[in-house]
Amino acid sequence: MKMNNSILLIILAISAGAMIPFQSAMNADLGKSLQSPYFSALSVFIIAAIGLTIFILITKQTLPGVQHFTSAPKWSYLGGILGGTYILLIVLLAPKLGIGNVTVLVLLGQILAAMVIDQFGLLGATIHLLNWQRLLGVVLLVSGVYLIKKF
Repeated sequence: MKMNNSILLIILAISAGAMIPFQSAMNADLGKSLQSPYFSALSVFIIAAIGLTIFILITKQTLPGVQHFTSAPKWSYLGGILGGTYILLIVLLAPKLGIGNVTVLVLLGQILAAMVIDQFGLLGATIHLLNWQRLLGVVLLVSGVYLIKKF
């Protein structure tokens, strides 16, 4: 991969992470307004589906064939349930814990789950064995999460 591509991908990944606290605040406000975390989460997915549909139409994406959908691992479709559960939990937790606390706790969950997935190559992921350097990184990140949560 070229250096410029790597930098762009890193910037996009950081941007995706930066969107999470904003999304949490917006979803929590929507939940308050609708007086229902369930309808808030549903609204988020309906709006996302509409937005993605418009994007697909504008960019003239090729529709995958039936064989593409049937060849995907059955478990891969459960990501939508996880996404919906994540949104619902954010709507429920952000008003109670605060956006900053929820964000760092979500980050902690992501780090721990990623380490397990990497260690065992779960869900088709490439194996990246836990070594002392990765473990130190996790300890430092967990320490940072603790300090942010505490203060």
